[in-house]
Amino acid sequence: TMESDKWIVSVEPTQVTMVDLQNGAQVTRRPIQAEAAIMNPARNILALRSGTTLQMFNLDSKQKLKSHSMPEAVVFWKWATPSILALVTAGSVFHWALEGESPPVKIFDRNPALGPNTQIINYRVSPDGKWCVLGGISAGAAGAVDGNMQLYNTDKKVSQPLTGHAAAFATLNLSGREPAQVIIFHEKKPDGSEPPKLFIREVGRDPSLGPP
Repeated sequence: TMESDKWIVSVEPTQVTMVDLQNGAQVTRRPIQAEAAIMNPARNILALRSGTTLQMFNLDSKQKLKSHSMPEAVVFWKWATPSILALVTAGSVFHWALEGESPPVKIFDRNPALGPNTQIINYRVSPDGKWCVLGGISAGAAGAVDGNMQLYNTDKKVSQPLTGHAAAFATLNLSGREPAQVIIFHEKKPDGSEPPKLFIREVGRDPSLGPP
């Protein structure tokens, strides 16, 4: 996996191989058995997954930081931020904080549009931490690849389904007003009734500051 421009991590049968891209592509091999590994995008912290068991290791201090056994299998995981590891199961999305001793916390349940036949390919959290978007693909009609996404607001605890294949959050610096937090997403109707579109929408704006 490649979570940042710093590391490439490869899981092999009897070891985990890490390539340090900022240090002359130096290769480090550790005798670790795991099904999957993912490096923190900002710190030398490695998360490992074996079955339903999850662990975090600090490679600098050579210490295990945390361990947890999930009640169900993790089908997708990603460092949502340098301090939060996102875990997606068949039915829900969890956040596991790097700091502290707390176990993974369920953030929301997956929308039925992202059902068991959906392959999860993307998860993002907004800069203010209040918006999440989960994305996946599934087989459509006539060999097409359908994309479905779920936009979730942690304050209101409500979801909005989106049809498309890609989404991300960003902060835009605009002249004459405060920065805008936006979601950028690709929309493609599965029935082909409309041409694909690209949307940029401001989210989380304080209503007292004016319309988005």
